[in-house]
Amino acid sequence: MRPYARILVVAVLMFAAITFLQVGSPSAQKSDEPKNLKVLPKTMTRREVVGVMRSFSQALGVRCIECHVSTKPGSESPEDLDFAKDEKPEKETARKMLKMVDAINEQIGKMELKDAAQVRCVTCHHGLKRPETLATAMMKSVEKGGGDAAVDKYRKLRDQYYGTGAYDFSPMVLNDVAGDLAESKKDYDSATKLLQLNLEFAPKDANTYVTLGRVQLTKGDKTAGIASLEKALELDPENRWAKSMLEKAKSGQ
Repeated sequence: MRPYARILVVAVLMFAAITFLQVGSPSAQKSDEPKNLKVLPKTMTRREVVGVMRSFSQALGVRCIECHVSTKPGSESPEDLDFAKDEKPEKETARKMLKMVDAINEQIGKMELKDAAQVRCVTCHHGLKRPETLATAMMKSVEKGGGDAAVDKYRKLRDQYYGTGAYDFSPMVLNDVAGDLAESKKDYDSATKLLQLNLEFAPKDANTYVTLGRVQLTKGDKTAGIASLEKALELDPENRWAKSMLEKAKSGQ
């Protein structure tokens, strides 16, 4: 055997031995097994567990550090996390949520629905740490800081989440919120600001003009209300709500 051939054989054998010791040996495989699995099946491999964890991270828009403890202060690197520890309450919350999801899917299975979808974390979270509708976010903002605060919150959420599915940015949402503010809370100012914001992004939405007209009429501004309803009919001549409200407004009802 030629010298370079002997060197090649020795190198191959050394590489194979090192690979076996690091990966193929029983002790190496055992140390790589997931530890402290309390809800996930204990038979899951590390690869399977990592896949589940990644789905959590994507569904909630968080990183591993959200639930797991770092062994190095300030580090969020997965290599520095102790995945087995239970020190963070978020980890226990995640386990409870997993049990809840399993229970829901079990009930869905009993219903014998055709092509029934399975509930997952993303079903409710849509990339948000705490699932929340846009309507809820708007109402909270109005309660804390009024209409201007809600407008500012909407713009920030839209800039960050538009197109992701995290929030429903269709015109109907702000129309409903504005209608509720005007009717239930008599907050006509905040309602008007949200509707004007809606028209900024959806200037041809007839229903927004209908809602704006209703708010203005309820407030007592008949001239503005009629103008908004007429604009709604200009955009959608068959809009029955605009027709009905405009007829009542002009007849003095």
